[in-house]
Amino acid sequence: TYEYYADFYAKKYEYIGEWEIAIRGYVTFFIALATILSNIVLVSVFVFRSSRTSTTIVLTSLAISDSIICLTRLPEAVYFNMAGNYKNLYITYPWCIATHVLYVIYQVFRMTSNWLTALLGVQRLVAIALPFKHGKLFNSRASCVEIAVIVAVSVLLNLYEALGIYISELPIYKTWYYNETLPSSCTREVSLGLVSAFGDPTKSNTLFFIFSGLLYRVLPVLILIFTTVMLAYFLYKRQKMRTSNTEEKKKQIQRMTILIFLILVVFLIAEIQDGIAYFIYAAELSQDKKRQILSKEDDIRWDTISSMLSLISYACNFWIFFLMSQQFRSALLDIFKSGFRKAHIYFNLDESDEESVSNTPNTSLTSKNEKSTFV
Repeated sequence: TYEYYADFYAKKYEYIGEWEIAIRGYVTFFIALATILSNIVLVSVFVFRSSRTSTTIVLTSLAISDSIICLTRLPEAVYFNMAGNYKNLYITYPWCIATHVLYVIYQVFRMTSNWLTALLGVQRLVAIALPFKHGKLFNSRASCVEIAVIVAVSVLLNLYEALGIYISELPIYKTWYYNETLPSSCTREVSLGLVSAFGDPTKSNTLFFIFSGLLYRVLPVLILIFTTVMLAYFLYKRQKMRTSNTEEKKKQIQRMTILIFLILVVFLIAEIQDGIAYFIYAAELSQDKKRQILSKEDDIRWDTISSMLSLISYACNFWIFFLMSQQFRSALLDIFKSGFRKAHIYFNLDESDEESVSNTPNTSLTSKNEKSTFV
């Protein structure tokens, strides 16, 4: 149908140009799927072929968080963009609920990934600048507690948006007589519980945006800028120092520092534009000039590009380790070899079982020719 009738305007999938559909669809799908698969390999190496240190614990948690973010992007990529449902006149009610839930999960784990990356930078900086205090401040138990606190704060902060939006079902009709129904859509409004708890929803939304933006976008980026600059300084300083060939441990620390530094740089390239967008929105809210600096169309385009940059940054972690770390490649090869070895043993066992069954004497069914083949 090309028209519908309802009491309110139904929610529609928003995009500006067809190029966004290609990015949100096939490009997002393949990058997200490749990131999930590569992170599974990354976690396998860290869990089964690496010693449990504070750095590997944070890197494992970061890979899991990034994978969950990518999982939340797959349904939209497949249903709306790849399947062509972005052309529909409105979003159906079940997909209104699904997109809201996926968005909240995406926000929770994106904030988690931001702070895990910041924690990674701080850990590495302390290991280089204060090596004797690093073991006390960032041991395995302390790292697990810090990760748990980051996840808990991310969940609590996003409960405001998760529970503060009430999605109601909107009946859709084919004719203006309201006698032929179509699949229902939805309307989004502030929940009554949020109004009773915080009062004026406009003020509470503004305060939430400012507070969550500082905690979610600005502070992690500032910490990462500081740690990245300091790590670059220490790397430059240590390159001028002469080290003997026997100092293998120092070389390993140097290589790990370079790896972490590259991860931080890639993350900053993707996330710093999100901080710029935050300050633009904050300026509009403070001046009560919504959409005066950044129009709705520009906002949609910006969101498409920034989401893609973030997705690419999540995919880079595996390749940074693969290209820069000989130990990682050796551990990865060892995992594949052990997997092939186990599979080979498994199939050989199956074949031997089949042969043992087939070699069981059965005089009533086995002919002379068949018996001669077993001799």
